[in-house]
Amino acid sequence: MNRAMSALLLATIFVLAPLAGCFGEDEVEIIDPSSVLQIDFVDPNDAVIKTGEWHDFTLEGKNWAISTESDVLLFVNGTYVVDHMVYGGEETVKGLILTTPFTTGVNITLIGSDGSSQVIELALTNGTPIVNGKDWFDKMEFITSVCSDSTKCGGYINRWMGSPNPAFERGASFFQGHFEGLGYETHILRVIDHGNPTEPESLNVIAWKQGLRDDCVQGMGAHMDIAPPGGPPGGGTYEGAYDNTAGTVTMMLFARAFVDLQFECDTFLALWSSEEEGLRGSNAFANNDCDYCLPKDKELEFYINMDMMGISWPAIKPTGEPYPYHAWSGPDVDPNVQDVEITSILDKVHFDILKAPRNLTIEGTYGAGCDQHWGEHDNLVLDVHEDTFGRSDHVTFRNLGAQTIFHLGAYDADYDAYHSPSDTLDNMVDMTGGEEELQGAIEFVMWAAMLEFIIADQTDAVRNVDA
Repeated sequence: MNRAMSALLLATIFVLAPLAGCFGEDEVEIIDPSSVLQIDFVDPNDAVIKTGEWHDFTLEGKNWAISTESDVLLFVNGTYVVDHMVYGGEETVKGLILTTPFTTGVNITLIGSDGSSQVIELALTNGTPIVNGKDWFDKMEFITSVCSDSTKCGGYINRWMGSPNPAFERGASFFQGHFEGLGYETHILRVIDHGNPTEPESLNVIAWKQGLRDDCVQGMGAHMDIAPPGGPPGGGTYEGAYDNTAGTVTMMLFARAFVDLQFECDTFLALWSSEEEGLRGSNAFANNDCDYCLPKDKELEFYINMDMMGISWPAIKPTGEPYPYHAWSGPDVDPNVQDVEITSILDKVHFDILKAPRNLTIEGTYGAGCDQHWGEHDNLVLDVHEDTFGRSDHVTFRNLGAQTIFHLGAYDADYDAYHSPSDTLDNMVDMTGGEEELQGAIEFVMWAAMLEFIIADQTDAVRNVDA
């Protein structure tokens, strides 16, 4: 029996059970919740939930269940519970509760097998989210700063791919060490397509996490290379803060957040090279046959891409208008219908869980947009929908039938430092109005992408479109 059928059957039993009381049975007395439910090993009425942080729970007895609303996530055995309902068993059920930084209230409903229920309202306070803007900013500052003390700044700049570049190799080794330090099986993948081993076509960092199943694979990634000197349209860069050190650091934080989670499919967390030269890094991983490449005997279900993050809503332009926020799912074969289930997840995460405004617009239009629907969305601040937009590494996996999501902030006319020496962390701060504003913008998109991945992993309909 699949998860959906099992959940439906159990829920039906819980709903029908109270009908017995209509035929003469005594009503069941509401019990003290702490006798069956503990949160952080205390009475739930005494627990304090910190937004964005993990909290333990235990549920005793097979006659009880708990449920939560969509922005209060439940995990059992490190796996997200899709229907937000956990059922007790013969043994104590141990799990985790996770709120988002944007959760404003936490109610847990305790449900008895007789259909009785009571709502427990938990105290809520601000926490330190498991992925957060401050950690991102600190890591960005370390990577992009140059100084004489290597404990205070890394100076991992000038990461362009092409002729032998020690700066790129040094950066790749640093990123590899981050994933290895968290316990991931991590490899530097070199693919040489032109016969010169001193100039690899691509050099990717690939971190692997084993899944519960051995027949599927899924992933998430960002390109770590930056626009080389003289590159269009802005003449190249040396920090590449927005494009794409920003996305690179998000992957480092996701790796930390995913350490203790259990996914259905084998999962790769990747930092690509040569995106700026035509998606060569992700293509080398996806379409070659090598020990650390994409396995050909497993179904590629989905892929989520992070490229140019942080110059986006809720940050405000110097003109006073909000920056655009783009999140596009695909493939979008028919522009008039929804083609893939991951689009529903994209919508749910942004507007149901994270409570973003759905129809926020500006006067006039933005400078650049998506392929098929731009005429309908050119003034929409949160441009979140299914589309064909390319220009980054998600296209590699979309071409292989994976359902994909691509996150992107302002670009081209909406951010003129794109591919230029001005693409620095300091400039990102200036363009968004300050460190706090930049941290808030990146924190929102990091939570969106992380939740999309967690939910897609447990959604049966998110499969390869050719499966």
